Amino acid sequence: MVVFLVVLILLLAALGVLGLALKIALALFLGITIAVAGLALIGYYLVRHQLRKAQASFSQAMTPQRPSAMGTTVEVGRPTRDDPPIDDRY
Repeated sequence: MVVFLVVLILLLAALGVLGLALKIALALFLGITIAVAGLALIGYYLVRHQLRKAQASFSQAMTPQRPSAMGTTVEVGRPTRDDPPIDDRY
């Protein structure tokens, strides 16, 4: 493999296109490196988002919730004797 690369570099130098070949190789290397880094960054943020969403869901499921009627926030309890009598038949 090393011999092939040395022969290729010597051939390119002999033909006078070594500079062009190096520029193309550098452009390909940078392009691939930037693409891989971008995909890794996107993957990191997607995993982090999913972990935070799962953590919020888990902590919400673990907190004790008081039972409520049909999801309302109005607390309904048994009447006490202190409450005034209300006649709502009419």
